[in-house]
Amino acid sequence: MKINIVGGGLAGLAAAIPLAAKGHQVAIFEQNSHLGGKMNVWQSKGYTFDMGPTIITMPAVLEQLFQSAGRNVQDYLNMVSLDPQWRTIYSDGSHIDLCSSLEAMTAELSRTAPAEISNYLNFLSYCQRMYEISEKWFFWKPWGSLKDVMSASTFGPQSLSLAAAIDPMSSIHQAVGRHFKDERLRQLFEHFVQYVGSSPFVAPAILCLIPWVQLGYGCWYPMGGTGKIAAALTKLCLELGIEVHCNTLVAQINVSNGRATGITDGDGKIHPADIVIANSDITLTCTELLPERDATTAVKRQGSALEPACSGMVLYLGCKKKFEGFLHHDFLFSSDSDAEFRDIYEKRVPHSDPSIYLAIPSITDPTVAPEGCEAVYALVHTPYVSPEYDWNTRAREYRDIIVKKMERCGFTGLEESIETERWITPLDLQKLYRVNKGAIYGVVTRRGLTSAFKTGNRSPLPGLYFAGGSVNPGAGVPMVLMSGQIAANCVLEDITSGAVSGAPKLATA
Repeated sequence: MKINIVGGGLAGLAAAIPLAAKGHQVAIFEQNSHLGGKMNVWQSKGYTFDMGPTIITMPAVLEQLFQSAGRNVQDYLNMVSLDPQWRTIYSDGSHIDLCSSLEAMTAELSRTAPAEISNYLNFLSYCQRMYEISEKWFFWKPWGSLKDVMSASTFGPQSLSLAAAIDPMSSIHQAVGRHFKDERLRQLFEHFVQYVGSSPFVAPAILCLIPWVQLGYGCWYPMGGTGKIAAALTKLCLELGIEVHCNTLVAQINVSNGRATGITDGDGKIHPADIVIANSDITLTCTELLPERDATTAVKRQGSALEPACSGMVLYLGCKKKFEGFLHHDFLFSSDSDAEFRDIYEKRVPHSDPSIYLAIPSITDPTVAPEGCEAVYALVHTPYVSPEYDWNTRAREYRDIIVKKMERCGFTGLEESIETERWITPLDLQKLYRVNKGAIYGVVTRRGLTSAFKTGNRSPLPGLYFAGGSVNPGAGVPMVLMSGQIAANCVLEDITSGAVSGAPKLATA
């Protein structure tokens, strides 16, 4: 089979590898000069900056991808576990380290919030339950709706218990609030939902699985930077003979006789295919890449679920000094997290006292900065692109707010130490990665009976499949890698069953 993949992000690579390993002819079309999407790298004056994801969890998903091609991930990457995983620093000057082992975390809570130890253990149990539900019902599954689950012969009537088990009417804010009294711990565990770019006031409680994933399976760093993951996957693609077309814009997914038949690039050249996998933003796919008559149903079915998740402003700062008191990963939290979330998700304006996520990989990896220097990555979540804030004229203003807060929180002399710098805004993200309104994490996840579902990996259009952070199973590096592999599995299943030819066996998303 000839398979075209729209977009060379992580999900596109994760779809391409198992399909090529099975002998199919795979081609990737990517508008940028690199593969890996947001897992991009910027280098300047001896500093190396990961531009996108910096925290790696669930390494088994990556291992499985390499295994699908008969490879061992250890031959491509040197992954190290970080413990403590990160340091959270609060407006009152206190800090709490998030530790992998239960013993170390209990000791940390004994130091900082001894009354919360039993609450923490209860919360861990709750998070584990949400993870186990997800592992059973959602991980590695192509579902796009509760109807898909209930009609699957694998589950049958058991699926009726799913609605109650996921605590569907509780938000992250409510679930965390039921477990902790200490506002610092509430803030810490609510912030995990930022992995998927949604407000804790509307994100479903099932996403409490995220803390369990990180605490249970570790926080990992590939030596040389997370960009090494994209480089390793690119290398594997080339080893498998996958055609790579970088600097190639996809203008349209072609449709003929009611099925996808390939793509047309920005120069008007047609690239025929038996199957198309869209690793593009789902909103872009449905509104710009598909002919209107073929996208209408998908767009209508999603409705408000296609609201973009949050965006962000990222600073990359090459500093000619070291800063004491920080770990590889740190959070400088806002003094009022509720107000911050409401500004971002309701008022659509950046918060004046933002929570700042910091990655300082030079603490772990001396190769990413000159000796005696620090490579600092600072991310602040912001609203997606909207009329309420003009990033064209106000980016520098917000950059200064971020730097000044960092200086107040222990980065003494930061401004004077910067010898190379770059920043990207929601507008830059929208342009660089062709994502809807600059959203970093796909689409918003809301509580309710449908809270666990994104757009399914099989589209309603025969021959077209979806992969990436804006579709099932969602955002975040492990989920995106899983999404690509799910899409590949769907293709392989449908080739075997004959459904890929457009027969009725093809499920709807």
